[in-house]
Amino acid sequence: MNTAGPPGGPGPLAGLLPPWAAGAEILGPGPLPWLYVEEDEQLAEGVVDARWTEFATARMCARRALLGLGAVPGPLLRGSRGEPLWPAGVVGSITHRAGYCAAVVGPAGATVALGIDAEPAVALRPGVLRRIALPGERARLAVLPSAPGLPWDTLLFCVKEAAYKAWYPLARVPLGFHSAEVRFDPEHSTVTVRPVPPRPAPADPRLAAPGSPAAPGGATGLPPLEGGYAAADGLLVVLLTAAAPRRLPPPPRTAGRCGSSRS
Repeated sequence: MNTAGPPGGPGPLAGLLPPWAAGAEILGPGPLPWLYVEEDEQLAEGVVDARWTEFATARMCARRALLGLGAVPGPLLRGSRGEPLWPAGVVGSITHRAGYCAAVVGPAGATVALGIDAEPAVALRPGVLRRIALPGERARLAVLPSAPGLPWDTLLFCVKEAAYKAWYPLARVPLGFHSAEVRFDPEHSTVTVRPVPPRPAPADPRLAAPGSPAAPGGATGLPPLEGGYAAADGLLVVLLTAAAPRRLPPPPRTAGRCGSSRS
């Protein structure tokens, strides 16, 4: 999708998009956001202005991404757990936080799962890594090369959030942090994610490991994911897709970085 952007070139999403996907992102202040009435009605009464603006800006990115895919945009409603309900034949994902919003979409014939997440490039609070990471993941993180602006523990968290967004529309059950096993390839800035089947629930719930996958359910039967990550502008951005497209993708689409002009 070709969209004019501010000086400085494309944002972190541009280098992560597969050739069959379309995306849009806003870094910092962007165009004045708006919502369809149906979208606005799904927000809780009295939602604070900052939350409304963040949500509406993300929906604006989604509309632009859908246009880049050739889809006719309309109200993008939320499911029971807040997930976007994309048009038929479209797979997509949204991320939004203060200062950054992005959306990515693709045709359902090119992938069955797609997830994006963005987090501040700051280290996790003490104790969080042990709750979200499998033992093997912690061991691998310990030997990864250090890089300025790239906290590996937060990137691991970001990947698992993106994996949840990719898998939830297929699983339709809550997934824990231990439902995904993550491996980084720092040489190529890529990542792979393997679903971890749920462990049987212990007789004593107090023995359950924090973040362990829900039982029943968990990551059974879900596709492995692969993708890339970027660290820029104080952000970590991860984009994951199902590892094996089901058939040949449609013509390429491009990412657009939304500028500050009104749309």
